[in-house]
Amino acid sequence: MKNRTKIIVVVSVLIIVFLSIRNCSCSPTKTNEKPIVTSNNYLLTNPPLPELDIPYQKFEIDPSQPNVLFSQMGAKINIPSHAFLDKDGNVIKGKVEVSFREFYNPLDFYLAGIPMNHNDNGVDKVLESGGMVELTAKSNKAELFVNPSSKIKVDLFSWTKSKDFNLYDLDKTTGKWIEKGKDSISISNIDKELNSLTPIPSEPKIATPASFTLVDDTKVNPEIEEYKNVRFEPIDIETCKISDAQVMKIKSLNNGLYEVTSILKYGSFRKENKCLCYLAFEEGKDYNNALKIYQKKYSKLLAARKRLSDNIKFEWDKYYGVVNAYRKLEIKSLSGEEKIIRTLTINNFGFVNCDLPKDYPSGGEINPIYVDENGKPIVLNNVVLVEKNTNTLFRYSDNVKYNPSNNNLLWGLTNDNKIAFIKNADFKSLKNSTSKQKVRMHIHKEKVTTYEDILKVLF
Repeated sequence: MKNRTKIIVVVSVLIIVFLSIRNCSCSPTKTNEKPIVTSNNYLLTNPPLPELDIPYQKFEIDPSQPNVLFSQMGAKINIPSHAFLDKDGNVIKGKVEVSFREFYNPLDFYLAGIPMNHNDNGVDKVLESGGMVELTAKSNKAELFVNPSSKIKVDLFSWTKSKDFNLYDLDKTTGKWIEKGKDSISISNIDKELNSLTPIPSEPKIATPASFTLVDDTKVNPEIEEYKNVRFEPIDIETCKISDAQVMKIKSLNNGLYEVTSILKYGSFRKENKCLCYLAFEEGKDYNNALKIYQKKYSKLLAARKRLSDNIKFEWDKYYGVVNAYRKLEIKSLSGEEKIIRTLTINNFGFVNCDLPKDYPSGGEINPIYVDENGKPIVLNNVVLVEKNTNTLFRYSDNVKYNPSNNNLLWGLTNDNKIAFIKNADFKSLKNSTSKQKVRMHIHKEKVTTYEDILKVLF
C-alpha cells in the first residue's frame, strides 16, 4: 500500500511537470529578434608584390544617418542609415571606419592577389570582371557586418553594358565565388547630364545688324516702353518677318528668350508674325550695363549652376581616367561617349564582383621550361596569362593554354621578384605542344616600385 502511494505521488508530480512545460511552450514570450550575422574572417589573398597591393581608402562616418562617399577613382558608395551590425546582430550607433578599394583591370586583380577561378557546374572557368570592389567596416577595431535590411550599394564604372553578368561574393573561408543575383546598369552621356540641369536665362547678346528695336508710336502698347533701350536679336532671321503693325506683343519665355509678335489688320484681313529672339544691346555702355544687371540678378542661380556643372565635368574626368586605362591595357575599346555604371549591392563585406564565367583559352598549349634571355633556367612564380581583349586573369602552375588567334601576354615573377614576360610576338615562335619546351622570357632588370612601372613594362 505504501509503495502504491509512492507511485501515485511520482506520477502526479510527472503530470504536473509535463503540464507546466506544455503551458510554458504554448505561451510565447516577446523577444527582440536580431539579424543573423555570419563569420567575416579575412580571406588570405596572395598579393605577389605586397608593397604594390592596391591601397585602401578609409572613411570615418556616422552610421546613424545616410552617407554618400566618393572614391578617388570615381566610385559612389551609397550607405543608408543603420547599415552596420556587430557580431551579435546589434545595430552600430558609434563611429564606423569604412575601408574601400576598387579593381578595374587584370593588373589590379594580379597585384591584389585576387583569385579569379570559378567552378561552373563542375567545369573549371575564370570570371571576367565587369567591375569589382572590396568593402569592409570596423567600429572600435571590431569588424562589422551587413545589415540585411539596410544594404549598401556601390555605383562603379564599367566597360560593358551586357546584362549577362551576375554578382558574386568571395567566400572568405573557402575562397570560392558565390553567385548573388544581378546588378543594375545605367548609361549616360555628358551632354545629357549637363542639359538636365535647371536652365538659366542666356546672357545679354551684343547686337548685330540683324537686330531690331520696337517703337510704339500709337501709345497703345505701353509694355513696349520697357524695351526702348533694348534690341531684339532673331534666333533665325529667315523665319522672322516682323514689320510695321497695329499691334506688337512681347512675351518672355522665362529662359532668356522672347517671343515678339506683330499683328497687321485691315478690315477682315489679319496677319500675324512671330519671331523668337534674344535681348541684345549695343556694344559699349549699353551692353556693359545690361551684363552687370544680368550677373547681379542671377548671381545665386549662376553660382549654383556652375557648381553642378563643374561636379558633372569632374566626375566625367574620373571616368575618362578609367577609360584611358582600359585603352592602354587594350582590354576593351571604349569610345568614352557613354558612361556605363553598374550598381553592386553589398550582401556581405569583403570582395564583390560583377562577373561572367569564361572558358580557359584553347587552341594552343605549351609545357614550359622557363629560361632567361641567355638560356639559363629560371623559376617563375605567380604566372598569369592575359588576353588583351578580356578583362580577367588566367593563372597557371604548369601547362599554359592560350588562343593563338588572340593577342596574348604572359608574365610571372622570378625568385628575386623581377618581372619576366613574353608578349604576343614571342608566342609566334612557340610550338603548340604538350612536350616540354624552353620558353625564353624577357626579364626586366630593374625593380619595379610603382603601379606605373609595371604598366610601362608590360603594356
